[in-house]
Amino acid sequence: MFEIRTYTVDRIEGEVAVLVDDDGRSVPIPVSQLPASVCSGDVLHCRDGVYELDRFETGARRSLVLSMQDKIRKKKR
Repeated sequence: MFEIRTYTVDRIEGEVAVLVDDDGRSVPIPVSQLPASVCSGDVLHCRDGVYELDRFETGARRSLVLSMQDKIRKKKR
């Protein structure tokens, strides 16, 4: 049985992407091992060493973050 790991792209530094798993651990991965269009904030699933972009989960997490930022901005007014 294959384990599927989920990561978020924290940042890309040259040829290395720093991924963060759901437990908060950072993992450096060569950009060449990731989908070509990957960017910071993207959600990736890794199965058997193959990384796949999850566009749905990426969009959902981005929407959540934007919503939280809006609430913070409204409280500051």
